[in-house]
Amino acid sequence: MTNMGSTPLRATAVEQALAGQPATEEGVAAAAALAAEGTNPPSDLNGDADYRRHLATVLTRRAVLSAAGRS
Repeated sequence: MTNMGSTPLRATAVEQALAGQPATEEGVAAAAALAAEGTNPPSDLNGDADYRRHLATVLTRRAVLSAAGRS
């Protein structure tokens, strides 16, 4: 993920939550809720840190569902 810290980060908590699990709406939503774990996003004119954490969760859920053909 970009813009969630001083360098791009890998959402390892999401990866671990999804590994070996079916891509159900509920399972993906639960995994995506972990997207901002361990991040330190900056606040700036485009959005504050809480907004960026929320956006990471929403976009992660959408991306995983799309990749699984479930969007």
